[in-house]
Amino acid sequence: MKKSAFLALLATGVFAALGAQADQNPWVVKAGPGYMMPKGNPGNVDFGTGKAAADVDDAWSGVFTIAYMFDEHWALEFLGSGPFQHDITVKGVGDASADLLPPTFSALYYFNTDGRLRPYLGAGINFTEFFNEDPNDLHLGGSVGPAAAAGLDFMFTRNWFATLDLRWIYVSTEVKADGSQQDFGHLQLNPVLASAMVGYRFGGRRSHFVEPAAPVAAPVAAPVAAAAPAPEKCADSDGDAVCDVDDKCPNTPAGDAVDKYGCSLVSRLAVYFDFDSAELRPESITELERVVKFMNDIPTSTAQIVGHTDSIGTEQYNLALSERRAKSVYDYLTSRGVDPSRLQAIGRGEAEPVATNETAEGRQLNRRVMLIRTDGGR
Repeated sequence: MKKSAFLALLATGVFAALGAQADQNPWVVKAGPGYMMPKGNPGNVDFGTGKAAADVDDAWSGVFTIAYMFDEHWALEFLGSGPFQHDITVKGVGDASADLLPPTFSALYYFNTDGRLRPYLGAGINFTEFFNEDPNDLHLGGSVGPAAAAGLDFMFTRNWFATLDLRWIYVSTEVKADGSQQDFGHLQLNPVLASAMVGYRFGGRRSHFVEPAAPVAAPVAAPVAAAAPAPEKCADSDGDAVCDVDDKCPNTPAGDAVDKYGCSLVSRLAVYFDFDSAELRPESITELERVVKFMNDIPTSTAQIVGHTDSIGTEQYNLALSERRAKSVYDYLTSRGVDPSRLQAIGRGEAEPVATNETAEGRQLNRRVMLIRTDGGR
């Protein structure tokens, strides 16, 4: 079996095996023009007794990649292309017009995965093939060697993006001349492949945490508990039937159901997010510190942290984004000393809007995290 056919079968098998979980982790495809520059590091033919200069011109061709995202940062990628047609001259040996194919497997690591600009670095292995047009020209064999990648994705939407990509490929191939079997040594190249591609991300992204096996229904408000009986003659400034001397949450809004400490069982948490982001805004810290104080003052309280999104994007992507938003709040509260066992972070995606998604103002209100009391005021 030819090496090129073997590589095609290998690529198909690897990505088909991984595809069974494509509903959780996205596939990413890219395609565009590529420019191969072997002159970036001039080649030499090593005869063993000396070296002869090799001149290899640049060439254009189409480039495509198929990548499988294991999580938000790591991906396994296959790079393929059309043939790069190079005119090759080895002084004192001969010349040829040969098509170069550089199929490459790489592991990539993405940075700033919640941003519009997402740089990445990678390393892998390439399986370069040369296909000679004229059997009487120089004959170049195959090559296996390391490869490196660096690039930058420009996100237009959650799915569509453009990429600038640079690849370094090591090539060391046997050189034979004039249709004979005479071996003239090895041609060593370090070509650079520059490409500009348009890409599309399929599917959603795996969240940072595992959702509990038994899903919990999202209540509009926690169950109303009977207010603690108040003495007949005690000060109760906020009228919640809990004496001021025992009230740990003074100034509770009128009409709210309260627990025995005088704290509201109604969820009020104003934590909002930027578009396609799970990062906490500076203005949210004051609100979260209020929650930290409440959780410390009421040691029996427990809560669900529920993340939400607007309706832009796929349902699967928005579900994962809402989970990341809930996890950001969860991480902050636990970093401030709240016992993790008292909190549960879940996401509801775009399913429970509180405002219209037809306006920017409404979508902002829907990009939120809510706190739901689950202890029932006990």
